[in-house]
Amino acid sequence: MTAIRRSRRILIAWLITYAVLGLLGGLIGIGQRDEQAFSFIAGVPTMVFIYLWCRAESLERGAMPRSGLTMFAVLVAPLGVPLYLWCTRATAGAALKAIGGSLGFYLLASVVLAGAEELGTALR
Repeated sequence: MTAIRRSRRILIAWLITYAVLGLLGGLIGIGQRDEQAFSFIAGVPTMVFIYLWCRAESLERGAMPRSGLTMFAVLVAPLGVPLYLWCTRATAGAALKAIGGSLGFYLLASVVLAGAEELGTALR
C-alpha cells in the first residue's frame, strides 16, 4: 500500500470541506437566502486549500514557483491556477494535462458542493 501524498490529502480535505459546507448551507438555507454570503463562506476555505495545495505540490516536485505566483493562484483562481500550472510544468503537454486535471477537480468539487447542499435542503 502506498502512502497518499500530502497534495492529494489536501484535495481530499477540500472535497470533504465542500461536502460539509454544502450540507450545512442546505440545512440552514443560507444558499437560498444570501448567495453572496454563502459564496464568501465557501471562498475562504477555497483560498486556503489552493495555497496549501500549491505549497505541498511544489515541495513534492522540488521546484519552487516564481515569487507571487502562488498568491496570484489564490487570489485570482480562475486565471491564477492555470497560470501556476503552466509555469510550474516542464513541458506544454504536462501543463495541459495538469490544467485538465484541475478542471476535472473543479467540476467534481462543484458537484460535491451542490449535491450536499441539495441533500441538506431535502433534510431541512
